[in-house]
Amino acid sequence: MSKISEALDLIQSPRQSAGPNDPDNVDTAGANVIAKLASPANEQEPNFASNRTVHIDREALRDAYLLPPEQDELLLANQYRDIKRPLIAHAFGKRATQVERGNLIMVTSSIAGEGKTFTSINLALSMARERDYTTLLVDADPVKPHISQIFGAENEIGLLDVLENPDLDVREAILPTNEKGLRILPAGKPRPGASELLSSEAMDKVVELLCRTSGRQIVVLDAPPLLQTSEAKVLSRIAGQIVLVVRAEHTPREDVNAALSILNEDRAVNMLLNQARFTSGKYQYGYGAGFNSSGQNSEHEPKEEHKSEIFE
Repeated sequence: MSKISEALDLIQSPRQSAGPNDPDNVDTAGANVIAKLASPANEQEPNFASNRTVHIDREALRDAYLLPPEQDELLLANQYRDIKRPLIAHAFGKRATQVERGNLIMVTSSIAGEGKTFTSINLALSMARERDYTTLLVDADPVKPHISQIFGAENEIGLLDVLENPDLDVREAILPTNEKGLRILPAGKPRPGASELLSSEAMDKVVELLCRTSGRQIVVLDAPPLLQTSEAKVLSRIAGQIVLVVRAEHTPREDVNAALSILNEDRAVNMLLNQARFTSGKYQYGYGAGFNSSGQNSEHEPKEEHKSEIFE
């Protein structure tokens, strides 16, 4: 049985309701800790116009179920190291075929509640630990801008403002953080016509600028669910790599197939299975299975019960 078939069998299992400590609650819990996470500062990073720094409070993120409990932190860190390696390799051509615009990575899901924001944050934090690259986490969900809300940046100039106002430089909207190597681009003020803005020539110019910054920047887009907004479909056409988050024992197989059918065949698509349950009864935050645009599966096997991989 292929890895994709195994993954779909897992997600087809009977659904289970989420408990208060369930990490799939990440798409709604962050609003409760906005005040703890935002902290203006005078520090200014070179080449960026922002006059404030976003303070990332890991304890507050844990309280909001956006980071795992401390006892699982090392486990999750190791999982995301495995997840990010093929993404970085394809972005910059390290021991792998380089993907066009591969450093623009879109994180999405079929429907809401699958843990895509949890994935975006933890992937960006893991990417930011890389010595050779910087990471930009972009709130590309104009409908539910959770990244902006979680980090207290919902009132800051953001992506939509830059796209609508040609006098704004996208660098004016990028916020440095207290995490070395990580910056955040908020969504901007909600407005009608967001889908048209994201599909405009202005968006193409912004994307080209962000992707070529020093040639060493990884851009992680936290995008809306594919089956619930038109914006996600637009973003999927400009991203070089796509991570489709699927919640085990929750997402119907037909929803996964419908989401996959939306994605362009020329994109590098990976499927990340979130919260797969093993015989021990413990949840696996990031056990992944995926495929490339040709539909060929990798036959790698996890080396231990809690190891996660994102397959190409």
